[in-house]
Amino acid sequence: MFASTDGHLPGDPAQGTPEGNTYNADGISGASRRLRALAALSGSLTDALTPREAADLVEQKALSALDATSAIVVTLGPFPPTPKSMQVDPADAHVLHVVHAIGIPGEIAAALEKLPLDAPVPFAEVARIGEPLFLPTVREMRRYPNWSDGMIAAGLGSAAIVPVWANGELRGVLGLAWPGNRVFDEDERAFVLTLGIMCAQAIMRSHLRDAERHARDDADVARQIAEVANRSKAEFVATISHELRTPMSAVMGYTALLADEIYGPVTPEQRVHIGRVRASGNHLMGLIEDLLSFARVEAGHETVNTQAVVLSEVIAQSMELVQPLADSKGLTMRVELPSAPVTLYTDRRKLRQILINLLANAVKFSKTGEISLVIRVDDVDSVVRFRFEITDQGIGMTKAEQTTAFDAFWQANTHKTSGSGSGLGLSVARNLARLLGGDLVISASEPGLGSTFLMTLPQGSAEAVRTSEAENFSAGIDTP
Repeated sequence: MFASTDGHLPGDPAQGTPEGNTYNADGISGASRRLRALAALSGSLTDALTPREAADLVEQKALSALDATSAIVVTLGPFPPTPKSMQVDPADAHVLHVVHAIGIPGEIAAALEKLPLDAPVPFAEVARIGEPLFLPTVREMRRYPNWSDGMIAAGLGSAAIVPVWANGELRGVLGLAWPGNRVFDEDERAFVLTLGIMCAQAIMRSHLRDAERHARDDADVARQIAEVANRSKAEFVATISHELRTPMSAVMGYTALLADEIYGPVTPEQRVHIGRVRASGNHLMGLIEDLLSFARVEAGHETVNTQAVVLSEVIAQSMELVQPLADSKGLTMRVELPSAPVTLYTDRRKLRQILINLLANAVKFSKTGEISLVIRVDDVDSVVRFRFEITDQGIGMTKAEQTTAFDAFWQANTHKTSGSGSGLGLSVARNLARLLGGDLVISASEPGLGSTFLMTLPQGSAEAVRTSEAENFSAGIDTP
């Protein structure tokens, strides 16, 4: 009843080219386009959208990232479960409802409305069984003549229909179609399934907003619903980030083997191309790490592993990673440390991540000049705190931009996540600084003159280290 795992029926030759291995006119790979689409979509779906707007947004991203020409979202019954105060016909819970469609013939979209689950069409089958259905050729599509005749007549030759899940329950179906044959590789299938999850969560959040308006007298219920929605978003970001990191790690590993000529000599031109692959891979890994950090903090899963940290060592490790980026742009890096060696009692990894994010951000938005990192020690009433000032001579920010600079998925100038980063660096840095008992603020910034970010952290104590080690031991967490 379903297509084989390679996207074809037994005996059929593979046709088409896997999207994951292609590049668009701008030289951006399919995998990179999908990652950017997920980052942009995750940020956009946090806005207050209606179900139709949320479905339209997911469909538009799917069409753009996969070069599909049509998309449709249908839900199964009330979505999410209707509050007790709102009456719904019980029969309505066992039929499909069209939320939004793009490029789908009108008669097909109309036929799917109020469609029973036993109907002989792929949407009902996926909703009934809960398994994805990939139809790579017209031959497979013709297994559902009541649906395929109109699709083929409209010039469509392949389709993907996947279940829409939210909080472990099947909520509907997402369908995509292409004009010709298509090979659905593993990455593309995973991407379409992920879009289905995001679509469900987005529509669910829009319905939750309606439910809150109808249940304001029950504040506890409204708060629980909001917490579930937020947790679902954070868990999704964490899951997809882990899934993206695994194949990217393999790409980076094989790239290193090629560069080291393990499989034979490479020409100078090939070495240049390998370098570009490695640079793009490192950039994607940085985006993935930002998403993981953001998801852990948002979900409340980030913990502090306190240990004795020699400040100069962490600074050196951070500078080692950022210095090559500064050198490539001709920027000068300057570090000013306290005259005497100092020790903090904090989380080494998180401190290093904050510093790398801030320094890399300064390099990113600077074309010329110097980037300085100045650390000072304040001792007020025997309470020791450290001040980290990172100053650049880059593009700077307006007052309005400063108010949103720490918002998740925000980016200077573009205000979108479609630029060269995830828009999470500053948000993650501030959240981690606060997790360590400090804070991160913009000390000064002016367009064209650069910016200064100020982070303050407490020195901590050896007692905090012993407490952290005891908590980690009881929780079964290894201390690095």
